[in-house]
Amino acid sequence: MCWDPVRVDGGGGDGLTPTERQLSAKARFDGAMAEAGAGLNDILWRVVCACDGLPEAERDLGWPARSGKLVLKLALDRVADFYRIEWMPRTVSTVST
Repeated sequence: MCWDPVRVDGGGGDGLTPTERQLSAKARFDGAMAEAGAGLNDILWRVVCACDGLPEAERDLGWPARSGKLVLKLALDRVADFYRIEWMPRTVSTVST
């Protein structure tokens, strides 16, 4: 996985003021969290936004160990749908001997 910084256009071409861009970003964030849904957005917030580890988030939410991985995947799938992100599942290659 590459963690190199990515250059992003600073905006300005959309005709919005900095305040309007901030409000627009907040609306998109709120929409994504709403799309994740109640119960799923708790783990999503803790892991993605608050940078909690999955075991810590599970413990804080009172969930059984290793249950957060499945719930987080469901939440991320819903957020990907919200942003219209298509993903390709990893394929497992088999090697013949």
